[in-house]
Amino acid sequence: MQMMPLSHRNRQGGFTLVELLISVGLLAVVTTGTVAALLACLGLSSTSKNNHIATTAAIGLAEEIQGASFPDLVTDYDNLNFTVNALTAGSRGIIYVDDTNPDLLQVTISVCWRQAGSRIIGEDRDLDGILDAGEDTNANGIIDSPVQIVMQVANR
Repeated sequence: MQMMPLSHRNRQGGFTLVELLISVGLLAVVTTGTVAALLACLGLSSTSKNNHIATTAAIGLAEEIQGASFPDLVTDYDNLNFTVNALTAGSRGIIYVDDTNPDLLQVTISVCWRQAGSRIIGEDRDLDGILDAGEDTNANGIIDSPVQIVMQVANR
């Protein structure tokens, strides 16, 4: 009977502890990256949904303003605050009517809201519909938002 060298007899198939630790470490990195990407996608989905809700509300108000009587636009709509009930975490919108030209009014509708995690979308940081100190980041004198409709209404 022929004897095998000792080094060949005890050799078994499988992973060493170092190989196992490296593979577990790689799995942890990949899993962490995947979970982070998933959470980022959920946040973007929520922002997109709220953006759509706010845009729909602003368009509805724009259509209402277009059907209103021209002489009443400034008195009925200038600095009008409103809320969008479908934005559950809190929202505030404001309408500005610029009557510098009495025959052509510029109407601006802005909607700001609170995202999950208390992130405010728009310049109205306290969601009160009033331009407070420090909120007007571009110094144009109005509350701005990513959901903002600007239209001109002519006196016919």
